Amino acid sequence: MDYEPAMICGRCGRKAPRWISWSPANPSRRYYFCVDSHVSIPHQHGFIDWHDTPTTPFLRQLLGDLQDKVWRLEDELAGQTPEGEVVLLREELEKKNALVAEMGARCDSKHEMEMYKSLFYGMVLFVAGLVAGFFLFQ
Repeated sequence: MDYEPAMICGRCGRKAPRWISWSPANPSRRYYFCVDSHVSIPHQHGFIDWHDTPTTPFLRQLLGDLQDKVWRLEDELAGQTPEGEVVLLREELEKKNALVAEMGARCDSKHEMEMYKSLFYGMVLFVAGLVAGFFLFQ
């Protein structure tokens, strides 16, 4: 109800709220509509006046189509649950964890191969040293 100048209801004397119509005949057209409710006797004062002038048929069609698209997109977005996103992210995480495990296994086997290679060369040097020492001290 933050608008100026105020539109006052002729029945209750209060400032009427300004609303936006999304009917096919008046899409996005603003109007004043007073709803005066009492605790014991609810009653409506109803429509007071239009704020905007009527739109052209082309603009009405365009605004209606755009509003339908917005509602459709909102419905699609509402259909996408956070749980569904969590499931997709969990599956992606499992794939990446499997890839990390595979790469770790490759690294482990490479390190193991390097260790055996070093052990083999060490043994060869040890045996060569024994043989050389045997021939030197004879």
